[in-house]
Amino acid sequence: MIDKLKFKKEGLWFGDFLLYLSQDEMLVYLPVKPSERVLLKDFIKNWETIKEELKKANIFGVLEEPELVDDKLIVAKGIPPTPPIPEKLEFLEKFALLLSDAKAEKLELDTQDLREAPKRLICVEPNEIIAKWIPPIPGIPGMNVLGEPIPSPEVKESAKIILGENLFIDEEGWVKAKTSGVVVLQGNKLEILPEYTIDGDVDFSVGNIMFVGKKLTIKGDIKFGFKVRVKGDLELYGGTENKVLIEVEGNFLCDGIIRGEETKVKVKGRAEVKGIEHASLEVEGDLLIKNYMIFVKAIVSGDCLATIGKGLIYGTEIKCGGNMEVKILGNESQTLTKVYAGYKTDLIAEYFEVLQKSIIYEETLNKLQTGIEMGKKLIKEGRVTPEKETIIKRLFEQYELYDRELKKLLERLKELKKDLGLVKQKTIKVLEKVYPGVIIGIADQQKIITEEIKGPLVFFYEESGVNCKKI
Repeated sequence: MIDKLKFKKEGLWFGDFLLYLSQDEMLVYLPVKPSERVLLKDFIKNWETIKEELKKANIFGVLEEPELVDDKLIVAKGIPPTPPIPEKLEFLEKFALLLSDAKAEKLELDTQDLREAPKRLICVEPNEIIAKWIPPIPGIPGMNVLGEPIPSPEVKESAKIILGENLFIDEEGWVKAKTSGVVVLQGNKLEILPEYTIDGDVDFSVGNIMFVGKKLTIKGDIKFGFKVRVKGDLELYGGTENKVLIEVEGNFLCDGIIRGEETKVKVKGRAEVKGIEHASLEVEGDLLIKNYMIFVKAIVSGDCLATIGKGLIYGTEIKCGGNMEVKILGNESQTLTKVYAGYKTDLIAEYFEVLQKSIIYEETLNKLQTGIEMGKKLIKEGRVTPEKETIIKRLFEQYELYDRELKKLLERLKELKKDLGLVKQKTIKVLEKVYPGVIIGIADQQKIITEEIKGPLVFFYEESGVNCKKI
């Protein structure tokens, strides 16, 4: 067995040459001083013999040809261990900002809306891919020139990023979302938050918002010109400035004032709003007004309730598909105010369209019937030429066609009348007062208020128009 200590300090003779072992036991070499370079020729001549002696001595990694490096002629090399590679995540470009200290992108300021710049909220849909998981690669042990194994070093650091409970890794190694929400990196934990809160305003520090999740809460205001689109519920505890766009595919709660002639709010769910001024509102559900609605254009598919706080509506045109209940309609200055219950624009429009078309079809059938009767008479009298016979045949075909279509129209008209019967049952209740200048509409009838009427009273539909009574 080779004496390693002696090999390192004093060297060992292989043939006529004294070779040394490096301190890390990874090299066997011949020291060569610049003045002794003439020995190289002699060494090369005896290389094959030396190589055999090295192998007989069980030296590992003997080279086919020696290598001169600085002042050493290396004759054997060990294999260093390959360190392990820890697992890592490679994020898709959309989520790269999560790892960026700057949290911003380079922008072409002349062409891009600065409100789109910050991208503070990065949201995902269920099963959306966020990153690629690269599994850890184990290290490979090495071997020194004495044939002794060198273990691979252990991974000292744990995974830089750990996954939260709302993420999973599929069979192909893709990191995906279990649920919709905001992707956040909290310390070294990657997580998806179905509910997210913005503590301040929606302004240039936040940017336009496209939220997907269970609920977004905004503690401040939405500033001029910003857009907030939410797939989920939205709770806004501040108000809006002008030219704001809010789109909610869920329920909407606003504890502030929505204002601005160019501000638009669209809600596909229930809406509760403290106050609305000079804005546009569309609600595909019920609407609760907690204080007032003034100078607003609103379409509400469900019921509208304004009985909390001031309960005031004036200067507004509101078309409500369900019932309405309000404290005060209009004001002392008799500002034009239009309120409609049982208002189904599409239903009423289709009803009149189908009705008009059915009348035209009936008139057409009557004309065709007259032509057919004349044709039958000619046939009976034997005065039908081949040309007239063709014309009579076409009259029969046209009659059958129009008759089939008329039956379909009458069936649809029957359904529409039934639906209209339901909207005619809708009412408008006024608890305290309605002022002159208010137009009350129910279904296809309306009533102009010409004098102040104190409540509580209810407006209801009659075939002769809209009537009211005390309750």
